[in-house]
Parts: sequence; C-alpha cells; structure tokens
Amino acid sequence: MRVTIHGSDDQLSTAVAAAIDRVDGIDTETVDSEAADLVITVGEQPLGDCATRREERPILPVGIEADWSVDPEALPDVLGQLPDRKLPTVDAAPLVVSVDGDESTAAFDTTLITSEPARISEYGVSVDGRRDTFRADGVVVASPLGSCGYARAAGGPTLDFGTGLAVVPIAPFATIADTWVLEPPLSVSVERDDSVTVFADTTELATGRSELTVDITTGQPLSLVDCRYLPDCR
Repeated sequence: MRVTIHGSDDQLSTAVAAAIDRVDGIDTETVDSEAADLVITVGEQPLGDCATRREERPILPVGIEADWSVDPEALPDVLGQLPDRKLPTVDAAPLVVSVDGDESTAAFDTTLITSEPARISEYGVSVDGRRDTFRADGVVVASPLGSCGYARAAGGPTLDFGTGLAVVPIAPFATIADTWVLEPPLSVSVERDDSVTVFADTTELATGRSELTVDITTGQPLSLVDCRYLPDCR
C-alpha cells in the first residue's frame, strides 16, 4: 500500500513517519503524493485541507481527540492490518459556508461570535421554514467531524456520521439552553445590532451586524477510515 503523510505538527509527523517505516507492506519513501492510495493526516489542519481541496482518496486521521481518529502510538498496529483488508471507510461531509455570496469550506465547524469579548447578542436559526431565536455570546454549527471539539465543550452532542449538524449556543443567556441537531441546509442570522465575526474552522470569514446571515449546507464527503472498525486503534 502506498501512503502519503500530511501533517501540521512537525514533531508528531516525524514520529508518525517513523512508525510507518516499521510496518511491512507500507511504502512512503518512493511514493509521489498524488500517486498514494491512502492519505494520512496528522492533526486537524491537514484534514481540513483535504476537505477544502475535495480529496477523493481514503483518509486516515491521526492525533485528533475523537474516537474515530487513530492514536499515534497505535499507528503501526493499525497500518499492519490495512494491506490485507478492505478499508473501513465512512462518508464524512464537511460544511459549505456562504456569507454575502462568498463560499468557504469548514471540515469541523462554523462559529458566529460577538467581536467584543463576553458581549451577548441575539441569533436566529432557520431550517425548513422553522425559526428559533436565542441570546448568547455566539453559536457554533458543527459537522460530525467537529462535534467532538468546540461544540462539545459548549454543551453540544457528539454526532455520528450522517446524523445531521449540531447547533450549539455559546455561553447562552438562559438557565436551560436548547441545542439542536438539524439536517442541512440551514441558516444562522444576527438579530441585534452587535458586531459579530464569522469563522469557518479557524479562518475568519466576515464581520457584520443585524444584516448578517450565514447559510450552511454540506459538501462533498471525505472518505474517512474510521478506526472504530479496527482493533487496537486507540
């Protein structure tokens, strides 16, 4: 099997490459990146880059705090299983985020947050003709890939692949706050004249006030090797 490694953490990527070198039947030394059968991503940013460029090859994510990602120390055991079996892949759809006609891709989440720290605004979430509003510092919309990250820390659910998007208020102005799991497409709007900034993953997209609406749907799915279907991956 021919593999290529994409990593944002040089030290961890070096450790991953060293682990791969110990596995029989896996070739990285002579493989052109475009000719590889499997893309190994180390950390979140390279996986996000795969979503942006619409990577079609199977992707094995390493070093992400999620149960579908391989622990770096378990990588040699996991790779040793792969040449002799069909890759256990799942479809993991990223978000496609539209603001003022400009479209961006977010593998994990889209966040609207007040530009001034700890300032409450009001937001609306619309889907299938239904609309809910709430007051909060912000709101995060997470794909299943991102539901184990910031959205989870804000009180949202962890989603399995293909089950919708998590919509989670950030620091809501309510004793008991709602969260939602919604099927895309959906839109999030700013309801008060407060300055709010929009992010796709960690990239800032726009800043606006009560005229700001963000449309969110899903894009071309990534073919993700889900380590939950492999023994000893964590």
